[in-house]
Amino acid sequence: RVFREVPVFREAWLLIRGLGDSSRTLFWTCVVILFVTYAFAILGIAIIVEPMQSIHADMTNSADKQRIEETLVILDGLDKFMFTLIQVLIQDSFHAFMREIVHFLPGSWMFFYAYIAIACLVLMNLVTAIIVENAMEQSNQDHEQQAAEKAAKERREMKHLNSLFDAMDRDGSGTLSWDEFKESFADASMRKRWRFLDFQPEDCKELFNLLDDGDGEIETSDFFDGLSRMKGVAQAKDVFRLQKTLNKFIESAIGSQRTRACTPNDTLGTSEGESSAFPSPQSPM
Repeated sequence: RVFREVPVFREAWLLIRGLGDSSRTLFWTCVVILFVTYAFAILGIAIIVEPMQSIHADMTNSADKQRIEETLVILDGLDKFMFTLIQVLIQDSFHAFMREIVHFLPGSWMFFYAYIAIACLVLMNLVTAIIVENAMEQSNQDHEQQAAEKAAKERREMKHLNSLFDAMDRDGSGTLSWDEFKESFADASMRKRWRFLDFQPEDCKELFNLLDDGDGEIETSDFFDGLSRMKGVAQAKDVFRLQKTLNKFIESAIGSQRTRACTPNDTLGTSEGESSAFPSPQSPM
């Protein structure tokens, strides 16, 4: 559980879970490798061991005869040949005895490289692709599960906010006045619910001003939207407070700009009125 939930151990958890999810794939990989090795061992006995035994029976040179005997020690028998093929599969210094076999059977190298191509290159790459595919599927399932858990958490929070709003709305008007909002912080049971949302009694006035859109009452949509965005650590509340302050500043700036735009016309109208009230003197005749 610690590996799964602590972010710093996420990679370790992915490796551990990937190993567990790939256990069945690894098991069948070993079965297939064993089957392929068994089939190649039977074929190798027929096309390599038996011809070398014939060469050994007809050979008169004692040095070459001893070389064949040393080579047949690791090939003479199904279990020995399978063990030798596993050595070829993991590429454990197999060229030394392969050269000895090629010395007596020149075309035998094709047999060993065919086994490498099938068991090592094709099969291993196929297994890697299957494991990677399984890991990607598990990762997608994790994202879906996290999304579902997040949605469920949001539904629980919305339900909690809805019950909080209903408890605060004493008159059932669908809006919260300042008196209703202030009383919620004065009530002991309601204070516990506010502390659950990380708000203290001293935040009452500021919180009401943040949620209020200027008409002196908090509507349902403003209540849900504001608290949903402020719920969390202090940085989240600070960002929301800054956003509300910025919006009010922008509205104030726009209002001031409109006032200034209307001022020249009013001044001009006043000047014209003053001119009509005091007619200019007539020029002397």
